[in-house]
Amino acid sequence: MQTEKGASLVQIKALNRRQLRRAIYRQGPVARNRLARELGVSLPTVTTSVAAMLEEGLLTETPDETAPGSLGGRPAMLVDFRPEAGFAVGVELGPYGTHACLTDLRGTVRCQTQGPPPPADYNQMLADTARLLEPLCAAAPEGRLLGVGIGLPGFVESGRGVLRTGLQESWTGRPLADDLAQALGRPVWADNNVRMRALWRDMLSGEPAPATFAYLFVSKGIACPLMIHNDLLAGARATAGEIGHTILQPGGPVCPGCGRRGCLEALAGEAALTARAAGLLAAGKAPALAARLAGRASDMADLLAVRDEDPAVAALLDEAVEALGLAAANLFNFIGPDLLAADGRIFAPAAHRERFLQVLRANLFGLSAQEAPVEFMPDAPLTGALGAAAHVIRHTLLA
Repeated sequence: MQTEKGASLVQIKALNRRQLRRAIYRQGPVARNRLARELGVSLPTVTTSVAAMLEEGLLTETPDETAPGSLGGRPAMLVDFRPEAGFAVGVELGPYGTHACLTDLRGTVRCQTQGPPPPADYNQMLADTARLLEPLCAAAPEGRLLGVGIGLPGFVESGRGVLRTGLQESWTGRPLADDLAQALGRPVWADNNVRMRALWRDMLSGEPAPATFAYLFVSKGIACPLMIHNDLLAGARATAGEIGHTILQPGGPVCPGCGRRGCLEALAGEAALTARAAGLLAAGKAPALAARLAGRASDMADLLAVRDEDPAVAALLDEAVEALGLAAANLFNFIGPDLLAADGRIFAPAAHRERFLQVLRANLFGLSAQEAPVEFMPDAPLTGALGAAAHVIRHTLLA
């Protein structure tokens, strides 16, 4: 949400009112004179637009307790978005489950729900998702639901809400956003789930976010969308951020996602790690894992649970963490983001976080550790759903 400068009242009412809303959303509660200075417009111009939004019920005012008092004059006032002025539903269709929530404009969760991973059949997925979301939509106050955001893995053309490639082959090329909007009777926006998570960090995490940062998410696959000057970089074909398919080890393991050898996802993605763990089981090299599984397939939680008991599993995970550290160093060396947000179950053990930082810092070029900050994200099931709600807020109130 980059602040841009306006030039006239006509422009501020049209194009630059968006920038005023974005500035208030990012900085609120904020004084009108500060907004005028940062937008490069006159105070009356800001005051006129703010007055209209106050009348709409979109903004609220609070006294500025830090302003010097005046002799009987009206106290200085700060403006901010009224959280209950709008609501958004967000849902993440993930490989391990479906999570959804209803939030207000500031990301306070009003209600939430969850379900199993979405089915492979496209029409069944639509029906199941609509059934899951209908109670959340109905829980929003009448007339205040801005819409529904849906995040899912894969290449998503966000402008059309069409999935180019993703979780299931039967979903490819289908107008997911339009079809779900028809099923719900609500406007729907769709995008890649990791881009949604980056929006959560930017808008709803409760922590200040730099204008430019990267969001590294490790799940069955690996992605790293970029927030550049408060705008997500999707690329002309919605493929930006696919760091998982950059080659780190030519001739290395085969990637279950792209079929090529030696990409980051082949070395550190959860699907690749569980596949390679199956090879350890077959070779009798992971007895603790075998005892834990008792014949069922493993997932990342199983590998983490036995890493201190099975040296072969520990070595597999250590190799993955080191590959992620190298990829992160390459990212800092090439782009130089102000922050790297790291998200994924592989970062849960303290030893993994420490090794990741060691490898990252050992491979930086021209940067100190302080100039390559990393923030490890909490393991929270609603992060993607909250990001999808943020996507709705961004595309309605802040667009």
